[in-house]
Amino acid sequence: MPNVLCRLPNHVGDCCMTLPALRLLEASGFTPMLTGKRWAEDLMSGMSWRFDPIEGHVTEDLQRIRYISNHLGPRPLGLLFPNSFSSALLFSIGRVRNAGFATDGRRLLLEKVVEEPGPMHEVERFFRLAHGAIKAWGGTPAWDEVPEELGMKLLARHEAAARNLMLQYNIPEKFVLLAPIARGLHHGKEKQWKHFNELCAPLREKGFEPIIFPSVREEEANKKACPDATILPPTTLGNYAALAKRAQLVIANDSGISHVAAAVGANQITLLGVTDPARTRPWNQRAVCLGNSVEGWPTLETVLHSIDQRL
Repeated sequence: MPNVLCRLPNHVGDCCMTLPALRLLEASGFTPMLTGKRWAEDLMSGMSWRFDPIEGHVTEDLQRIRYISNHLGPRPLGLLFPNSFSSALLFSIGRVRNAGFATDGRRLLLEKVVEEPGPMHEVERFFRLAHGAIKAWGGTPAWDEVPEELGMKLLARHEAAARNLMLQYNIPEKFVLLAPIARGLHHGKEKQWKHFNELCAPLREKGFEPIIFPSVREEEANKKACPDATILPPTTLGNYAALAKRAQLVIANDSGISHVAAAVGANQITLLGVTDPARTRPWNQRAVCLGNSVEGWPTLETVLHSIDQRL
């Protein structure tokens, strides 16, 4: 099976949304080998694909890509999920025969140019990239349609860690994961709903404990946004995915956590106010999306009604 060095996106949610594309590569006779930010290794470790981290340091990253390229044989195949010029340049100088969309002025750096599709969901877009690359490499795609599930697998250690965290912090079986923080802006607008703290009392009245496992950089922001929740120390993304799978419900903004929950098929509500669900909604049949970039954020009453329907 030919190896394909796959450059993962730089954001958690985007990494999750590449899963159908990566699974397509594998089903079509190729072996995905991943490279990306170090945090992605734990998130993707259940898929059993080799992972080599890159850190955003040009010289060190180039040395690593060249080392991988030499290990895989002369000029191995590569697939670029990011649209950036820099990702194509790194693979090109690193002697990887890369395929990708001709975005950011990088057409001359690509050995195989995949025609960029029109507006569609990011999961579909990544899938079309892999589908086109397989054809360009002379292969036959195993599927033409995007799977209905992202299909993330978890390691036994992640499942065990989730159980141990629940025991360690006395988390009841009936708990709801909240993710009130979504860092960054979308077209200059904040991406987070303002009423997460007002969900805590109604959830407890229904017998469900609101739990937050913040990222390391978001502990204080979570305490400010949702002080009435039970806020626990940060954990790894793989452990978080296992906790999301066990939770009765995950409530998040349109953020990386929403896509982590979708990746394991969690029961979830995703709140949107400035982003377009047609492009970034969680790829999960169990997900409910409230709000959008046209109508704005959902009201507290709308969210509480949805919670009543989901629990």
